[in-house]
Amino acid sequence: MSVEWINPPTLPAPIAHYSHVARAGNTLYISGQIGADASGQVTAIGDPRAQARQAWRNVLAILEHFGAGPRNLVKTSTFVTHPAFRAHAAEARDEVFPAPPYPPSTLLIVSALAEPHILVELEAIAVLND
Repeated sequence: MSVEWINPPTLPAPIAHYSHVARAGNTLYISGQIGADASGQVTAIGDPRAQARQAWRNVLAILEHFGAGPRNLVKTSTFVTHPAFRAHAAEARDEVFPAPPYPPSTLLIVSALAEPHILVELEAIAVLND
Protein backbone atom coordinates (compact mmCIF):
# COMPACT_ATOMS: atom_id res chain seq x y z
CA MET A 1 0.00 0.00 0.00
CA SER A 2 1.28 3.42 -0.89
CA VAL A 3 1.20 6.40 1.45
CA GLU A 4 0.48 9.96 0.31
CA TRP A 5 1.37 13.02 2.36
CA ILE A 6 -1.03 15.84 1.58
CA ASN A 7 -1.58 19.48 2.48
CA PRO A 8 -5.11 20.38 1.33
CA PRO A 9 -5.23 23.83 -0.33
CA THR A 10 -7.95 25.02 2.07
CA LEU A 11 -5.46 24.99 4.96
CA PRO A 12 -2.36 27.09 5.50
CA ALA A 13 0.96 25.44 4.83
CA PRO A 14 2.30 23.64 7.91
CA ILE A 15 4.54 25.83 10.04
CA ALA A 16 7.16 23.11 10.34
CA HIS A 17 8.32 20.07 8.38
CA TYR A 18 5.21 17.88 8.36
CA SER A 19 2.05 17.28 6.34
CA HIS A 20 -1.50 17.89 7.47
CA VAL A 21 -2.59 14.44 6.33
CA ALA A 22 -1.12 11.04 5.57
CA ARG A 23 -3.39 8.88 3.46
CA ALA A 24 -2.76 5.13 3.56
CA GLY A 25 -5.42 3.37 1.49
CA ASN A 26 -8.78 4.57 2.84
CA THR A 27 -7.34 5.78 6.15
CA LEU A 28 -6.50 9.41 6.88
CA TYR A 29 -4.10 10.29 9.68
CA ILE A 30 -4.70 13.96 10.42
CA SER A 31 -1.93 15.96 12.07
CA GLY A 32 -2.69 18.07 15.08
CA GLN A 33 -4.87 21.00 14.07
CA ILE A 34 -4.80 24.21 16.05
CA GLY A 35 -6.97 27.30 16.07
CA ALA A 36 -5.23 28.79 13.03
CA ASP A 37 -7.19 30.37 10.20
CA ALA A 38 -6.57 30.03 6.45
CA SER A 39 -3.72 32.57 6.65
CA GLY A 40 -1.96 30.48 9.30
CA GLN A 41 -2.62 32.96 12.12
CA VAL A 42 -3.77 31.60 15.46
CA THR A 43 -7.22 33.01 16.15
CA ALA A 44 -8.76 34.09 19.42
CA ILE A 45 -5.64 34.43 21.54
CA GLY A 46 -6.63 33.48 25.10
CA ASP A 47 -9.96 31.88 24.08
CA PRO A 48 -9.79 28.06 24.24
CA ARG A 49 -13.39 27.62 23.02
CA ALA A 50 -12.81 29.66 19.86
CA GLN A 51 -9.48 27.93 19.25
CA ALA A 52 -11.16 24.51 19.61
CA ARG A 53 -13.89 25.54 17.17
CA GLN A 54 -11.29 26.63 14.63
CA ALA A 55 -9.33 23.40 15.08
CA TRP A 56 -12.55 21.47 14.36
CA ARG A 57 -13.18 23.64 11.28
CA ASN A 58 -9.71 22.69 10.06
CA VAL A 59 -10.34 18.97 10.62
CA LEU A 60 -13.69 19.24 8.83
CA ALA A 61 -12.02 21.06 5.91
CA ILE A 62 -9.54 18.21 5.60
CA LEU A 63 -12.34 15.66 5.61
CA GLU A 64 -14.28 17.68 3.03
CA HIS A 65 -11.20 17.74 0.78
CA PHE A 66 -11.51 13.94 0.63
CA GLY A 67 -15.29 13.92 0.20
CA ALA A 68 -15.82 12.87 3.80
CA GLY A 69 -17.44 14.29 6.92
CA PRO A 70 -17.36 13.97 10.69
CA ARG A 71 -18.96 10.50 10.65
CA ASN A 72 -15.82 9.24 8.89
CA LEU A 73 -13.79 9.94 12.04
CA VAL A 74 -12.83 6.79 13.91
CA LYS A 75 -10.63 8.38 16.60
CA THR A 76 -9.90 11.85 17.90
CA SER A 77 -7.37 13.15 20.40
CA THR A 78 -7.66 16.58 21.97
CA PHE A 79 -4.83 18.32 23.78
CA VAL A 80 -5.50 21.25 26.13
CA THR A 81 -3.03 23.23 28.19
CA HIS A 82 -5.17 23.61 31.31
CA PRO A 83 -7.82 21.43 33.00
CA ALA A 84 -10.30 24.32 32.83
CA PHE A 85 -10.16 24.16 29.02
CA ARG A 86 -11.68 20.66 28.99
CA ALA A 87 -15.25 22.03 28.98
CA HIS A 88 -14.45 24.46 26.16
CA ALA A 89 -12.99 21.71 24.00
CA ALA A 90 -15.99 19.48 24.76
CA GLU A 91 -18.41 22.23 23.78
CA ALA A 92 -16.72 22.65 20.40
CA ARG A 93 -16.77 18.88 19.87
CA ASP A 94 -20.47 18.75 20.76
CA GLU A 95 -21.16 21.24 17.96
CA VAL A 96 -19.71 18.70 15.51
CA PHE A 97 -21.31 15.68 17.23
CA PRO A 98 -24.55 16.96 18.81
CA ALA A 99 -25.91 13.44 19.33
CA PRO A 100 -24.64 9.85 19.53
CA PRO A 101 -22.93 7.91 18.24
CA TYR A 102 -19.64 9.57 19.13
CA PRO A 103 -16.22 8.49 17.87
CA PRO A 104 -13.67 7.19 20.37
CA SER A 105 -11.81 10.12 21.84
CA THR A 106 -8.91 10.91 24.14
CA LEU A 107 -8.39 14.15 26.04
CA LEU A 108 -4.91 15.00 27.25
CA ILE A 109 -3.94 17.87 29.50
CA VAL A 110 -0.42 18.96 28.62
CA SER A 111 1.88 21.60 30.01
CA ALA A 112 2.32 23.33 26.65
CA LEU A 113 1.79 23.05 22.91
CA ALA A 114 4.05 24.29 20.08
CA GLU A 115 3.57 27.99 20.93
CA PRO A 116 2.48 29.55 24.25
CA HIS A 117 -0.66 31.11 22.74
CA ILE A 118 -1.93 27.75 21.40
CA LEU A 119 -4.35 26.40 23.99
CA VAL A 120 -6.01 23.51 22.12
CA GLU A 121 -4.86 21.00 19.50
CA LEU A 122 -6.89 18.27 17.84
CA GLU A 123 -5.69 15.25 15.86
CA ALA A 124 -7.78 12.57 14.24
CA ILE A 125 -7.98 9.37 12.25
CA ALA A 126 -10.67 8.92 9.61
CA VAL A 127 -11.64 6.11 7.28
CA LEU A 128 -13.02 7.01 3.87
CA ASN A 129 -15.96 5.18 2.36
CA ASP A 130 -15.16 2.79 -0.47
